[in-house]
Amino acid sequence: MTDPVPERISTPALDLAFHIAPWDRAVLPGESAVMTEIALRDAGEATHAFHRFRDWCEAKNVVLVTARLAHGALREAGYLEAQGFRFIELNYRPLLQDLSGFTADPAFTLRIATPADSAKIEGIAAQIFEAGRFHMDPYIGPEIGNRRYALWAARAFANPSQQVLACEHEGRIAAFIVVEAPEPETRFWSLVGLAPGLAGRGLGQRIWRAVLAHHASEGVTRVSTSISSHNGAAHNLYVSLGFRFPAPAMMLHWWRGAAAAQTL
Repeated sequence: MTDPVPERISTPALDLAFHIAPWDRAVLPGESAVMTEIALRDAGEATHAFHRFRDWCEAKNVVLVTARLAHGALREAGYLEAQGFRFIELNYRPLLQDLSGFTADPAFTLRIATPADSAKIEGIAAQIFEAGRFHMDPYIGPEIGNRRYALWAARAFANPSQQVLACEHEGRIAAFIVVEAPEPETRFWSLVGLAPGLAGRGLGQRIWRAVLAHHASEGVTRVSTSISSHNGAAHNLYVSLGFRFPAPAMMLHWWRGAAAAQTL
């Protein structure tokens, strides 16, 4: 999949940066777009610039726009809500910068997943996520959300910038982690999941500790991930592991089929 082509609208009243999100094309009835930047200087004069963005969405058959805003961008968030966007979640990027206290657990075997594991891991991903922003948006819903996560896991096997780790316990894949290495000593967990039926047994923390020990053995010093404010269990887990939580981003959606979005 080619990298998205960035677009920008810049006026004295409003700056917007955005691009098509091709990874969601397979699960939506049209295109998805991401608004990566917005700077509002004059709401009264911003209409023309925003209409240019609206026309771009029409021309590209965009049915979903995701806007990611800094947590303090309340003026911009209010402006987008007036254009039919809806607040969906706060997105956190917890960070761990000391892996020295983690040791391997003999109850778990970590290995690089192979394409033969893809169907199993896709099946796990299709069942376990309930707090993703697609799931929480009533105009999109869990059916599309589940297919999106399954496709996310499947694509990781073909993405040269990602590696899929499988954690085995008692002869089965108990968890998977899609890992990126933006720098030699840094890892980003793009997608992590515990197999159905294993939650609530204390295995999650043990598995995550085993993965962190694995990273420590690789010389990794920093690990980060992404979680939704709706996922309280994950929040508590990462706090218990020593992760710190920088200020979150606000995530807003505009969905073409929503009655409230007719102004876009």
